[in-house]
Amino acid sequence: MGRSVYEFSYKERKKLRNTILFFVGLFFLVFGLNTLIFRFLLFPVVVKSNSMLPRVGDGSLILTSPIGTVNRCSTVVLKPEYKENIGGIGSFLNSFLAFITFQQVQAFQQGSKAVASGNLLRRVVGIPGDTIYMKDYILYIKPEGSSHFLTEFEVAEVSYDIDVSGLPEGWDNIMGAAGTMEEQVLEEGEYFLLCDNRTIGVDSRIWGPIQKNKFAGKALIQYFPFSGFGSL
Repeated sequence: MGRSVYEFSYKERKKLRNTILFFVGLFFLVFGLNTLIFRFLLFPVVVKSNSMLPRVGDGSLILTSPIGTVNRCSTVVLKPEYKENIGGIGSFLNSFLAFITFQQVQAFQQGSKAVASGNLLRRVVGIPGDTIYMKDYILYIKPEGSSHFLTEFEVAEVSYDIDVSGLPEGWDNIMGAAGTMEEQVLEEGEYFLLCDNRTIGVDSRIWGPIQKNKFAGKALIQYFPFSGFGSL
C-alpha cells in the first residue's frame, strides 16, 4: 500500500502547513479589513421591505456611509429603535457570519425583537426651514426664503420616482399612510422622511419630523440585485 510523500518528507509537510497557514491568515486579514472598513467607512444594509420601491426592493443590499453629508432627497438609514446588547463575542460572530454569507445570516437576532432592530431606509424630502403639505401622496414644499410652493420633484437634487399603485378604487387617502397632510413648518434640526412606496410605508406622516441624530448613515450604492446596481 503506497504511502503519501508527506509521511516521509519534512519539507513537504512544512510546505503544506505553511500554505494552510497562509490562506487562514489571508482570510482573517481580509475579514479584519472588511470589519474595519464596514464599521468606520462603509457598512452594508439588507433591505427587509418594499417600502422604497420602485428603486429599492425587499432583499436588496446597499452600502451606507456613516460620514456622508445629508442633503434634500438623500436616502438615509435610521438607527434601530431596539439594539440588543450581545457582547463582544456575539458581535464578532455576527460580523463573521455576515461576512461569509454576504449579509444574509447574523447570529443572536431572532424572533420579534429582530424585526424591531432592523435598519429602516427612507428618503429625506423635507429639510429644516421648509413649509410642507401633502396632496395625493406628493409633498409640496416652500423652501425657506421662497414665496411659493413647488412639488418635491421640482426642488429635488436627485431624480427619483414614487409608487402609489395598488390602492383600491375609491380609497380614502387620509387612511393608513395618508396621502393628504396639512401644512406644517420644519424647525431647526427637523427632517421630513418619506417612503418612495407611499401607500404601504411608515414614515414621517406617522412619526412626525425626524432629528438628524436618528440617522445611522447615508445610503450610497445598491449593489444587489445586479440589475438594480447604481448610486442612490
